Amino acid sequence: MKTFADTPLRMGAILAAAGLVVLATGGCGGTAGSENPVKTPAAAAQDPKVLTGGELNAMLLSADAMPKGFKINADGTRDSGDVLAEGSTSTVPRDKLCGILLQTAWIRAAGIDGAAFAQNDYLGPGRAGQFAQEIDTFQGDNAEKVMAALKKAFGQCASFIDKSDGTTAQVKLVRSAVPGVGDEAIKAVQTSPAWQGGTTLVAARVGNAVVTTLYSSSGKDKGAAGVKMTKAIVENVQAAQ
Repeated sequence: MKTFADTPLRMGAILAAAGLVVLATGGCGGTAGSENPVKTPAAAAQDPKVLTGGELNAMLLSADAMPKGFKINADGTRDSGDVLAEGSTSTVPRDKLCGILLQTAWIRAAGIDGAAFAQNDYLGPGRAGQFAQEIDTFQGDNAEKVMAALKKAFGQCASFIDKSDGTTAQVKLVRSAVPGVGDEAIKAVQTSPAWQGGTTLVAARVGNAVVTTLYSSSGKDKGAAGVKMTKAIVENVQAAQ
């Protein structure tokens, strides 16, 4: 079972009355992951190394890469250490799917647990903005499956209603590809008339690793800088693989 950091999501894009909370546990408790085909030693040797949580943690962006005034949220920092899990899959309930995309550990929307992970997040001045970053590694071809599942989730959540802390928000999500970042990358920009600004989600695959970020902003940019910051993480993973 993958356990994510249980930290408040202080999204600058959302009015103060509409704060959200990240769930403590990931998408686990479902059926075991699908079996991977047996590979010859030569084919297996060509596969990229499955990096551990400790190794992934070193690839996350540091404080000096953050916007001015952003500081690390200690409660949101976690990694899986040196142990590699087999991974598992589970079905994400349709009525929960879109709400997960408003949380820092939104990769859970794919319903596939990985072999290892590392995550943290930084909060802006007055907790008005946030940048959350996570890297997960996967066995077999599960990284590709995660990307396909996230793309599908973005499509299913093009428009949805979020009810948090007594506030109702009609959320619009616009999905698009991000060329030139990793092996494949997609982003989603979420906005609502009930919010100030917006939130940009980016997922990028690098071999058997998936980088996911969330950048919430109360400004007109809607967290657009999250794409550039995701690219920097991707480059760290590429160098390690």
